[in-house]
Amino acid sequence: MDLPRLRHIVAVARNQSFSRAAEEVGITQPALSRSIAAFEKRHGVMLFDRGRGGVHPTAAGLHVIEHAQKLLHAAGDLERSLRRYPEGKPGQVAIGLGPLMAGLFLPHVAGSLLHAWPGIRIRTLVRAPDQLVTELVNDRIEMILGSNWNLGRIPSTGIERLGRIGVAFMVRGGHPLSRQGLVTNADLEDYPAASAVELPDGQGDPAGSFICDNFHVLRETVLRSDCVWISSPAFLADDLREGRMVQLEVSGFPPSHSEVCLITKRSRTRSPTVTAVAEKIRTLLAQAEV
Repeated sequence: MDLPRLRHIVAVARNQSFSRAAEEVGITQPALSRSIAAFEKRHGVMLFDRGRGGVHPTAAGLHVIEHAQKLLHAAGDLERSLRRYPEGKPGQVAIGLGPLMAGLFLPHVAGSLLHAWPGIRIRTLVRAPDQLVTELVNDRIEMILGSNWNLGRIPSTGIERLGRIGVAFMVRGGHPLSRQGLVTNADLEDYPAASAVELPDGQGDPAGSFICDNFHVLRETVLRSDCVWISSPAFLADDLREGRMVQLEVSGFPPSHSEVCLITKRSRTRSPTVTAVAEKIRTLLAQAEV
């Protein structure tokens, strides 16, 4: 599609007049009429009814105008974004996150990006790892922030390790297991499990389970139930300090760590946003702010 010609069509529709539209776009009325006529001839449609009452779009014209406005808006976004790139200022970014990473880092990362680049548009997608990989490969997101998922094995992606966070079994304060010393795996099976991901078939919890990819909802549910939850002490720092949550000591399952990784497409040039996100996460991990 010829963008200047689409601008001519939208201008005529907005002004309901060829003369006023020609003045708006800065060309003569005959030139504007030829531009519209060329579009109509090429596509075999009539865009406007012309009469004493002015110029009004036909049904086909309304269809063209609607799509032309979207194309012109997208072209404007691209132009503004490209003007910002030489200065390292992205116009928009799409980030995929696993549930834990969203709960731990997203408010910090979003706040940092909005402060650094006024006007930036941030779109986030919180999903299971396999779904996020598909979005990344198809260029619908620019990066994935997740824990150690072994995504670097996928040929078209690269993985950058940013640090690590602790993970452990958690229950609410006052939970029956919170009063035990060492908890066994058999003890855990007496209580429902809370998790951000669905367990494979045959590996479900015999006492039931609650699956939700929103860590804040998981937290509230665990506080109001007897669920056992594998989560990050960093995410629950205030709850642990004030006794609302208790970290269990489980036989055979010592507290462990999960690597925090940034996953991108190898074929795609890194934007300033990817670099900024990586630096922000490293800082948060180093300062233990999360």
